[in-house]
Amino acid sequence: MTAPDFAAHEPADAAAPEPVAAAHDAAGVADSLPAGAPDAAGPPHDRLHESLRIGSLDLDRRAFMAPMAGISTPAFRRSVRRFGAGLVYTEMISAYGVHYDNRRTLDYLACGEEQHPVGFQLFGADADVLADAAARCARAGADLVDINMACPVRKVLKTGAGAALLADPERAAGIVRAVAEAAGPDVAVTVKMRSGLREGDEAGRRTAPLLVAAGAAAVCIHPRTAAQLYRGRADHAVTRALAQELDVPVIASGDVDGRAAALALLEGGAAAVMLARHALGRPWLFAEVLDGVPEPDLADRLAEVRRFAADALRDMGPRGVGHLRQFWQRFRRNGALDRPLAQALMRAPDAAAVRGLLGL
Repeated sequence: MTAPDFAAHEPADAAAPEPVAAAHDAAGVADSLPAGAPDAAGPPHDRLHESLRIGSLDLDRRAFMAPMAGISTPAFRRSVRRFGAGLVYTEMISAYGVHYDNRRTLDYLACGEEQHPVGFQLFGADADVLADAAARCARAGADLVDINMACPVRKVLKTGAGAALLADPERAAGIVRAVAEAAGPDVAVTVKMRSGLREGDEAGRRTAPLLVAAGAAAVCIHPRTAAQLYRGRADHAVTRALAQELDVPVIASGDVDGRAAALALLEGGAAAVMLARHALGRPWLFAEVLDGVPEPDLADRLAEVRRFAADALRDMGPRGVGHLRQFWQRFRRNGALDRPLAQALMRAPDAAAVRGLLGL
């Protein structure tokens, strides 16, 4: 068997959580909430704050942060948790990389207590390899293992992984069955999927019931086809249909850009919503979605940028400089940085320069 590129990852999803598991103590997060974050003492009583059970995992809110390749690092997960994300995810992790002990891939399994509840997302096409990787994720502390059947990127599809699994429902179901058995009863297994491979094939709706029967405790639907990539609007009529057809929670991903969109999806039958692209450079979007909190003032936004950058540089060392470059212009567009500072940060050659510009 030829293993695919261990570093193959899904790009930032245009649509994709955040309830808090009873199994982990989130007090440290609550104690350090930045200005503009939700007040843990008295959130509003709406569906976003209702508890939700996914398999064995109990969550206390229904807004999640999506798994995103190159984005969902520990520093990023801590940032969105500060603003209320109830469930966060790792980057998309190669099951082959875990199975074959690739050092860089194994680094993705690291997560601190303050990040829980956390889902580990795996991609691959071999049931035995995915099962082994899932068991190792469970031992590494995963609260949930998600199987990626959504990635539309060619180098992932050509290995039979990601959205390509929707073309073979029996194989997809076999993977879920093997992963659920390997992960064990204490780790929920879920699937993130597209609505189909191309317009009109309805592969997602045909495959989802088989995945649930095989042991999926929830299904996250990004209702664009793989052929669409991230273009156009997500078709949440598909989300509503799946919510009616499945007897497990259906998580809505795609175009969740504010509180109104999130509440409309819950009203339409989704059990939870997953934020993705709209929260990049705007982690405080979670506070807005969950509690209607207005955006923090400029000083508080800059303080969060500084904290996030300090975390990333501490965690990643020199690699953190390149990682952070994808965020500077997003922070600028969301009012946290002015143009000269953002441009200077883009040109910063090393960690010392970044720290100097941000006063770290």
